[in-house]
Amino acid sequence: MSFVEKSGKRWRKAELHAHCSLDPADYRFCGHTPHQLLSHAARLGYEILSITCHNKDVWTEELSDYAQGLGITLIPGMEVTAERTRHTLVYNFHAKAEELNTLGKIRARSREDTMVIAPHPFFPGSICLRGLLERNLDLFDAIECSGFQIRGLDFNRRAEALAARTGKPLVGNGDVHYLWQLGRTFTWIYSEPGVRSIAQAVKQGLVRMEKSPITVYEAAKWWAASLWKCAFPINAETGKSPAGSRNPVSDKIENGRCFGSAQEGMKP
Repeated sequence: MSFVEKSGKRWRKAELHAHCSLDPADYRFCGHTPHQLLSHAARLGYEILSITCHNKDVWTEELSDYAQGLGITLIPGMEVTAERTRHTLVYNFHAKAEELNTLGKIRARSREDTMVIAPHPFFPGSICLRGLLERNLDLFDAIECSGFQIRGLDFNRRAEALAARTGKPLVGNGDVHYLWQLGRTFTWIYSEPGVRSIAQAVKQGLVRMEKSPITVYEAAKWWAASLWKCAFPINAETGKSPAGSRNPVSDKIENGRCFGSAQEGMKP
């Protein structure tokens, strides 16, 4: 039965930072295809999703139609590398990564129907925006609270404080590399289903975040699985490594999550 899109503004569950097997950088440990990602997101009640591969926009008309059939608005997106090393989330630009590899280029191409979000801005490492975010705050439409938050070790604190101090919208994203990450940290957006409406809603701050930090054990599992899959990439079709053995590190999904701690926050 085909999906009949419900129009009108209402709260819609969204994931704006997700990777898949087509990612040029992370394909080794993103075993799921775009279609598998969308299908699982639909089962968890998502209505908005963006596949933000590194420096590659995987959005197509066919994939968008597939998503719409599941009740999901698929927003074109990328996690581009700007200023040589700094990751930045860009949406609906319809441009090549090299045309968005500086903050100046992103600013010049920004429109009413585009959107720019600062991902994990104050996490350790040279890939994060850190001081560049504060010096270019006008460019960013929202600041990310990353789902990769370990209990007792909160690298999101500075991002949350900056958003509160400046009035910038704060959105929760899973930075999804494994399907079990869906449903942990995400955002509710009050909008109509169209891309322009969603972008405008985020810019206006019509967002509510839910977050569920992961445990140290979960983080260790994440890194162990990632290291294994970098050494022995998993075929998304068969779930097997080239040697024919299944990944010994658990990626089991139970009730939409792998290890299953309770969410924090309130559904609108």
